[in-house]
Amino acid sequence: MGFSDRWREGANPGNVGSIDLSGTHEACECRPLVFVRFLFVIIALPVAWVMAIPHVPLPLWQAAAAVIGGTLMYVALAYLINPQPDLENLGYLVGMVNDPCSYSDDQNRMLLQLQCVLGPGRFVAESLFDMKCFFQHDEENFAQPTEDTWHR
Repeated sequence: MGFSDRWREGANPGNVGSIDLSGTHEACECRPLVFVRFLFVIIALPVAWVMAIPHVPLPLWQAAAAVIGGTLMYVALAYLINPQPDLENLGYLVGMVNDPCSYSDDQNRMLLQLQCVLGPGRFVAESLFDMKCFFQHDEENFAQPTEDTWHR
């Protein structure tokens, strides 16, 4: 942030997004989408692990523990940290060109980049939580009798 940034936006900065640290997620109601996302995650994660483990300069079991542990930490952080940039204030040409007299657009572009980096981990976490909610929902429906069975 240079002098011109502070001079122009010092008294009236533009809108800046936020970072949500609550780790909330609304469960997906579309059953086919839940299964497809879960199937993709279950196939893609082991493939990525098998491709990454040989490149770690450790014994096999240590490399596997490091790669899988790192993946789990990344997924947890991606679920807990949810950056939400203000997409109306990204600079010129929707963030492709910097506004040299504004620093709030720099912060929004940083939040957008963080959102892109954490996006795949959030996809994995949300897929796993959707599947968990799907099975909990089925158990609740199975355990509770419907109204029709009591009126017969």
